[in-house]
Amino acid sequence: MARSRINNTTDDLITDGGAVLWSFVKGEQLELPIKLDFIADATIGYSYEAVVMEAANIEGQQQTQRPISVQSNGVEDTLVVRVPTYRGTWDPPQAYNKEEVVLYNGTYYKLLNGAARINSTAPNLDPLWEETALNRIYVQFPETLANNWAVNPLVNSPVYGFFELRVTEPANPVFVKTWKPVRGMVEILFSPTHLVP
Repeated sequence: MARSRINNTTDDLITDGGAVLWSFVKGEQLELPIKLDFIADATIGYSYEAVVMEAANIEGQQQTQRPISVQSNGVEDTLVVRVPTYRGTWDPPQAYNKEEVVLYNGTYYKLLNGAARINSTAPNLDPLWEETALNRIYVQFPETLANNWAVNPLVNSPVYGFFELRVTEPANPVFVKTWKPVRGMVEILFSPTHLVP
């Protein structure tokens, strides 16, 4: 059997959809969903770590001049990753809370609003339930992100950090796998409301 030369790569056995750019106005506080296509159920013991490292920003840099290195002694932020609570098969007499997930007729639904809500209307007919998936997690970006960075954004000059999400499977007697499915940059834009007391 003929063999390819080792440096003649033709197959990418681990594909990469590309890096992300999260863009925030300074002081925004948002929770953003990430769907993990490589696992079926994100609620069963996986561990999650999301971080942002301050980039070596230069005052007055343009969007086309994104930093290519990490800030020396820069700020490192660990972000909260929220995994929705899965409550099993929908049961009308049960009380459900906002963001809890149920299974109804083979489809997963999350409750959009309410606390200890009891309602006999099925999730597929109730506007307070929305279709979802069990492999969806949520990364929380706090309003304090970039507050202590060496360079602040200016009107026409954003600042950047490097983002990565790590997912580690539960204990496995054979080999515990770890994935890093989302990587990229966080862009922080100028905000007048952040500066005005």
